[in-house]
Parts: sequence; structure tokens; C-alpha cells
Amino acid sequence: MFDIGFFEIMILMGIGMFVIGPANLPRLAKAIGKGWGEFQRTFNELKQEVLDETETVKKTANMQELEQEVSAATKVDVDVNLDTDIRPNDN
Repeated sequence: MFDIGFFEIMILMGIGMFVIGPANLPRLAKAIGKGWGEFQRTFNELKQEVLDETETVKKTANMQELEQEVSAATKVDVDVNLDTDIRPNDN
């Protein structure tokens, strides 16, 4: 995702250990984990609300019927007869 390798993670952990301190690092990791979980829950709820709203709009606008009408109106019925016998012109 971020294209971070093992050594980059180790460097970041070392810097974090130095800046934050070993005593506060577990609390920071826990807070980041809780924040990420809350972000994911909120995002999933928002996504579900948008999907529900689109479904409601489709139902009220009779979107399926409109799609069928457009499909029927744009359908081209081509009848091609490929069984014709084409012979070269003998002169």
C-alpha cells in the first residue's frame, strides 16, 4: 500500500522509540489502533448510507424501467444474410 519495506519500518520504530520513549510507545500504538478502527467504522457506515440512498433514488426514479426503455430504444436489430453465394466474375 505505502510500499514500505522491513528496514523502513525498523527505522521508523527506532525514531519513534527515541522521540516518544519506550514507556509511552504502547499507549501511542493503542491510541492509533483505536483511531484507525473508528475511522474504518465511520467510513463503512458512510459508505452504507450512500449505497442505501442511491438505491432509494433508483427506486423513486424508476431507474430500472428507464434503463430498459433506453436499452430497447438503442437496440439495433440487424438482419444480415451471409448465405449469399458470391462468385468471382468470369470474363
